[in-house]
Amino acid sequence: MWRQDHPVVGELVGELVVAPVTITPTKPLTPTHVKGLLWTDVLLKASARVGGVRLVWNNRMATVTTQATAFWHHLELTEPDTDWSRESDARIGERYVRFHAERRAPDRRAVRERLRRADEDGWIHPAGRRMLDVWRAQLDHLGVGDLGLAADRPLATGARAMLDTLAERRLLVDHRRFGGPVHLDGPRWGLPLRQLVDGDGHPNYLLPILRELIPLIRPDRLFLLVHDDGIAADYLLLDRVLTEFGARTLRLPLSRVPVDGASRSSRYGGWQGATLGDLAATSGTADRAAYRLGMRLYFAGTLHRRSAQPFRMHLLRRCVGRAARLLDRAPAGRTDPAPPHLTATLARLRAQQGYVDPYRLTAALLGRRSGPPAPELRGIYT
Repeated sequence: MWRQDHPVVGELVGELVVAPVTITPTKPLTPTHVKGLLWTDVLLKASARVGGVRLVWNNRMATVTTQATAFWHHLELTEPDTDWSRESDARIGERYVRFHAERRAPDRRAVRERLRRADEDGWIHPAGRRMLDVWRAQLDHLGVGDLGLAADRPLATGARAMLDTLAERRLLVDHRRFGGPVHLDGPRWGLPLRQLVDGDGHPNYLLPILRELIPLIRPDRLFLLVHDDGIAADYLLLDRVLTEFGARTLRLPLSRVPVDGASRSSRYGGWQGATLGDLAATSGTADRAAYRLGMRLYFAGTLHRRSAQPFRMHLLRRCVGRAARLLDRAPAGRTDPAPPHLTATLARLRAQQGYVDPYRLTAALLGRRSGPPAPELRGIYT
């Protein structure tokens, strides 16, 4: 598990709350998803060595959305007898791409009912549950800490209560009494209006995030919002809203990873052959430890925070090969889990910006001039 409690380091007071962007279980994990997950994984494991860290991940933040429930209702209508336990993540994802390409108008009443079930009872369509199972296996193989994909718990605040709370702070442009939508009042900060709930009462993905994060706000907590830069405008607005409730916040926008020269949302496809399942199945001689370290060398080291580089399989293979060589040269046995030089490096990086930056850590400890990774780094990188 990621949650650990340690003495406070430097000037940072209290607990680091890491909230990565939600991923709806409707498609395979693409290189952009993998980059975000590995940055989050290294950041959490490294930051936990020198301070209190909490990961915020709740499946309902992704499933109580029109994006997920409209697709699942479509599957209920078109494939009522499919055995989803036998389907691959890629085949489910291909259906998701076709669903968006066809641009069918959803049955608003049916979607509203499924949103209610997802919110109140934790309902997930069998295709979504199959996707979560696949993700769990792939992320376990990759060595990513437990996200809680198998857990189910209600969001911390009800939708109506959260809307009322936002309204009390005058953060909404609210047309519910006219049968219209609800918007976050971005213009008060020089930002655009952002729809939070549509005229049918269906939430945007930001509402479940607010329902989970706002109740966590405490004076001694620092919130780190991890997201891809394609949704930076939404997360800038989310940052402003959390600040209105007294939260201390930081944002960590990560550039998307283009595939075949295109950087697009996964709903439009183009990820075939480059999903996490594809990468794990690529033939080679490296063992699991080299695969885990090599993936982190590539996605957290080669692809830095604002990198515009496209996904390149030959560079990933090179990183896995380098990882294998580094591990072959690593000293045997185990040492103290936090030797002075590592603790000092982690503390310095965290004190400077509130969290340990995976790219800077990788460059500092696993750069070209560095020797083999010491055993104490295994818990962070493999």
